[in-house]
Amino acid sequence: MSARRYSIRRRLIQRTMLCMLLILGGISLAAHWFAGHESEEFFSARLASSARVLETLVAHQLDTATIAAPIEIPIPGQIGHHGGPTAYGHPYEHKIAFQVWSADGRLLARSASAPAAAFAPLAPGFSSKQLDGALWQAFALRSGGVWVLVAEKDEVREEMVEQLGASVLGPVIVGGILLVLAVNLVLSANLAPLRSLADAIARREPASLAPVALSGLPDELAPVVDELNSLLARVRAAFEREQQFIDAAAHEIRTPIAAVQLHVQNALRAADGVQRDQSLAEAVRALRRTTQLAEQLLTFSRLASGTDLALRRRVSLAEVCREVIALEEPLLDRRGQVLGFDAPHDCTVAGDPYRLQQLLRNLIDNASQHGLAHGTIDVSIAGGDGVALLRVANDGEPVPEADIENVFRPYYRLRPGAAEGAGLGLSIVRQIAGQHGATVAIARKADGQGCVVTVEFPAWAPD
Repeated sequence: MSARRYSIRRRLIQRTMLCMLLILGGISLAAHWFAGHESEEFFSARLASSARVLETLVAHQLDTATIAAPIEIPIPGQIGHHGGPTAYGHPYEHKIAFQVWSADGRLLARSASAPAAAFAPLAPGFSSKQLDGALWQAFALRSGGVWVLVAEKDEVREEMVEQLGASVLGPVIVGGILLVLAVNLVLSANLAPLRSLADAIARREPASLAPVALSGLPDELAPVVDELNSLLARVRAAFEREQQFIDAAAHEIRTPIAAVQLHVQNALRAADGVQRDQSLAEAVRALRRTTQLAEQLLTFSRLASGTDLALRRRVSLAEVCREVIALEEPLLDRRGQVLGFDAPHDCTVAGDPYRLQQLLRNLIDNASQHGLAHGTIDVSIAGGDGVALLRVANDGEPVPEADIENVFRPYYRLRPGAAEGAGLGLSIVRQIAGQHGATVAIARKADGQGCVVTVEFPAWAPD
């Protein structure tokens, strides 16, 4: 089941909005707390200040006055309970009140907005009290024989806190909405290369393996495009290797098969037993070449595609050499060539014995094909300083310096038509050596003649 798809743009916007809501919520709580705290400070200070003014203007007179009923300070009738300031006053006057009490508990004066009961106990300081369904915040001040009580409804403070919060949060909320819109526009503009990349891929022909090219590529998207182009290059190289393999196999196998067919036909038409035996011997040699060629083609294909990786275990190079020499020596004898082996000390490496045998067989076959008809092929092993050296030398013509690297290319022949094979021997040697962490080098022999191929392996190092 495929993984659920999602929109990066939508997810970023949603999470941005969630973060903004959390931040704005925190700002709202903080603003409400600070506004409430400051309003408490402000209104409390105003109550205390008003009480002191009343003390100065009223309390001293009422302390000595003789009145039968409390004095009531009216509020102009033109002042309503709602709205804003007018020429007659402010609606908030209905929510602010004062009282003047004698020491024996008689109400001497009050504002029209004040209830008949005392706002608070006749004790100095701030207090709050529920009267007639409203919560009053009061301040009491004693002046001689009277008490001055100034109070205001708690809803005034709450309303101020709400208004202060709204004045703070309003611009923040509007700015947040504008910020979300701006983030949306910025994301749409900056995610456009993703859409361009998708469109470029969608427009490509199925067989197209050309690199994806986009102008104005952002740094974050560049690695994706680079890796995609790298993948396309690897796929293109794999297709080229496959096509090259098919072309080479068809071309190389056709010749020995035709030779086998020709020699078999000659054997069938032979006039006597001697001609028939000669034709059959040639057919066998052609079959042997076909078998060797098919094996090389399959080995190279597996190694190049990486589908047949080498195993890792301790391997004796001397044992590998003895096994391969036992198989190759009879073939070289028929060609009149001598195969020598020198291994004063055994060397062990980490690798796959079967692959190492393939490596050595290809080296010996290559030395035989390019060596003298009755020459000598020398195989030797040496070690030291953490390396193991496998050398195969012949006495043929040296490889020109300009062609040393070319001979490792697949299907490359140093002298086309002069030797058998498909030009894969040294390519297979390098592939197997690379799997074992080894390097391959070609040089002349000490006397300046012949050719020496040296494979340098890391010596066995147990984990």
